[in-house]
Amino acid sequence: MNNLRKGFTLIEVLLAVAILGVVAGVVATTLSTAVEVWRQSKIIADRNHHGDAVMEQVVQAIRSAYYPEGTEPSYEYGFSIEDDGNDSPKAEDKISWVKIGNSLIGEDVPWAGSAHRVELFVDNSSGEQGIYVKAWQLVGLDDDFDPEEDVEPVLLSDEVVSLNCRMIDPQKTLEPFDEIEWLDEWAESNRIPTKVEITIAIQQKGSTEEPTEYIRTIDIPMAKLSWNLSNSSNGKKQSRGNKGETGINQGNSSGGSSSGGGKRPSSGGGSGTPAGGGGVSK
Repeated sequence: MNNLRKGFTLIEVLLAVAILGVVAGVVATTLSTAVEVWRQSKIIADRNHHGDAVMEQVVQAIRSAYYPEGTEPSYEYGFSIEDDGNDSPKAEDKISWVKIGNSLIGEDVPWAGSAHRVELFVDNSSGEQGIYVKAWQLVGLDDDFDPEEDVEPVLLSDEVVSLNCRMIDPQKTLEPFDEIEWLDEWAESNRIPTKVEITIAIQQKGSTEEPTEYIRTIDIPMAKLSWNLSNSSNGKKQSRGNKGETGINQGNSSGGSSSGGGKRPSSGGGSGTPAGGGGVSK
């Protein structure tokens, strides 16, 4: 009696290999898709975290805007903007105001607790695109101090490609449910706007995707001091200038006139020491 040897035929082996290949391909495709989704999710999460961190610094800095109580309208403490005329994500506005606190400039700056002027702007002329800040004190200025020459800009983030700022119209009284009328130019550069809208656009370096925009509307608590004078005799607030008058000459004892929404106040502060440590970690 012959002993029969059992085994697989060549066709069966080839069929098993083909099935195994199909299963392996499906598993590999599924894993690749999962990894790509995870990678994209991480990129978005990192971008959002970075955008939120930059925006939070800007929001804190604007909210800490400073204006001396009882001071006549002053260009030294006023808000100014240079509007580039474009909308986000191509806007490259430059804004400047006086503030107190370490937002934007870092905790290691010794004069963070005193009034200092900051400039915030997006620039790529130095070869590195990003959002920059300049800061200087309002005391101890040399006669020839020039913030454009004497203060070095500090890079906050190299992923911010746009900065757009709009201000609320200070001459318009809003009724409930009225739409806010925003201004792109700020002629009252000896005062502070009561509310601003800040838009920044984030785009990771080397990315071809459209920039992601972050928008915040910010109320400025100290702004009312630039629009109202304190009457020392009765402790009540009085309006600067007569009702119905507009422009920066209301109640301006110095007789100063507007320098235009895109110009820096004629006087501004500081020792010329550049701000340090204000960068936002990625």
